[in-house]
Amino acid sequence: MNSFLNGLKKFFSALVNVLTLLLTIFPQLLRFLRGLRRAAHRCFRKPDRGGCCLDLPPTVHLRADPMLYSQFWLMSQGLAVTWDNPDIQIYDMIGNPVAPVGLIPDQDYQVVVRIWNNSYGAPAAGLGVDLSFIHIGIGNTHFPIGITTANLGVKGSAHCPAFAKFIWHTPAEKGHYCLLAQLIWSDDANPNNNLGQKNTLVGETHSPALFAFTITNDATVARRFELEADMYAIPELPRCPDATPLSTTHAATTEGRYAESQRRWAAALLKQAYGMFPVAPDWKVTISPQAFGLAPNGSQDVNVSIERTSGKFIGAQPFNIHGFAAPPNGPRKLVGGVTLYVQGA
Repeated sequence: MNSFLNGLKKFFSALVNVLTLLLTIFPQLLRFLRGLRRAAHRCFRKPDRGGCCLDLPPTVHLRADPMLYSQFWLMSQGLAVTWDNPDIQIYDMIGNPVAPVGLIPDQDYQVVVRIWNNSYGAPAAGLGVDLSFIHIGIGNTHFPIGITTANLGVKGSAHCPAFAKFIWHTPAEKGHYCLLAQLIWSDDANPNNNLGQKNTLVGETHSPALFAFTITNDATVARRFELEADMYAIPELPRCPDATPLSTTHAATTEGRYAESQRRWAAALLKQAYGMFPVAPDWKVTISPQAFGLAPNGSQDVNVSIERTSGKFIGAQPFNIHGFAAPPNGPRKLVGGVTLYVQGA
C-alpha cells in the first residue's frame, strides 16, 4: 500500500512539473506562432499595385538554357543566317581542321560541337548531345552518328562554352553530307535554340559554278517549297577596347541582364536582319526550280548556277540558299538550307 501511494505521489509531482514548464514557455510559444502567422500572411497575400511582395508560384526555379548556333531559332527572330555552322567543326584524327566537303569515304573524322548556356544561374551537368547526318539538301533521312554528354557551366563561367566530341566514320558512298547537332535537356528554358546544322558545298567559278542537291518533303501533307538566296556571312567580332568606358560599365550594372539582352538583339536586327543581304549586282544566281510542290515523301533535285557578271573575283564568297515550305492554307516556315562557297579560280 505504501509503495502504491509513493508511486502515485511521484506521478502527480512529475505532472505538476510538466504543467509548470508548459505555463512558463506558453507565452513564448504563443508569440512565436503569432509571428509565424504574420510572416505567412505577408509572403502569400495577393500582390497589390503599391506593394512590394511577389506572388510567385511554387514551380518557379532557375532553368538552364543550353544553346548553339541554331539557324531555325535565329531566323524566327528575324535574323539572317549561314548554314556553315560556327559551332560544329570537323577535324581529321590528328586534329587538323577540315572542310565539310570533299571528305574521304569510309574514313574516321572528329566532330566537335561547341555549346553555350544563356542562363547566368543554372548549369546543365550531363547535357545530352545527339549528332546525325543527312545527304546534303533539305528534309532528307537522318543517319545517327552518336550521343554523348557534356557538363555545361553557367554563362560567363570557365565551363561555358562546353564541347562535345564525336568520332564520325563517313559512309563508303561518295557524296556531300550535312551534320545536325541536337541538344537534349528536359528542363530547358528555351528548347527552340537546340538544333544546329552544318551544310555547305564548294565550287569554282568556271563559267559558272554549278551545284546540285535534293529536297525531300518529310511531312505527312503536300507542301509548296520556295528557295531564296542571299550573301550573308557572320561578321567578324569587333576588337575589344583596351579600356572599358565608364558609361558602358555603368549602363551594364544598372540596366539588368534582360534589358542588356534586349538591347543586343535590337542592335543585331539593325545590322543583320534577314533580307538585308541580297545577291549583289555583280553576281548572278539561278535556282532551278525555285518554287515547286511536293507530295508527302516526294523529292526534287535542285540545281544552282552562280557566276560573276563583272570584274575579277579572288577568294571565297558564300551564298546561302534558304528553303521554305507551306502546307495548303498554312504558314510558310523555314525547313532548311545550304551555304554554297564560290572560290575564285
